[in-house]
Amino acid sequence: MATSSEFKDFVLECLELACKDLPYTFSARKMFGEYCVYIHEKALKKALFLICEERVFVKAFAVLEGLLEEKDKPFEKAKEWFVVDFENLDLLEEVVQKVVNLLD
Repeated sequence: MATSSEFKDFVLECLELACKDLPYTFSARKMFGEYCVYIHEKALKKALFLICEERVFVKAFAVLEGLLEEKDKPFEKAKEWFVVDFENLDLLEEVVQKVVNLLD
């Protein structure tokens, strides 16, 4: 089941709300029926999350151990990623803050 445009828009809205006091904006690009979410800081654009089958995934970075618990594969043959409760805005902000410096 491909992710709907409406779900993607809702996730982006949650990100904007969660990070309203941070210097970031967000966008998404459709890829194979799913979405990659990007974070923008000034002129930099980095891949942050995957939205697959109406769920939000973030790479299983060690800094997220203990903060996030559920892991799953965003698509067949992928490694396990953390599943993010994107409606928990405090948690979402903390995930963004922890991950943004790891992205290159």
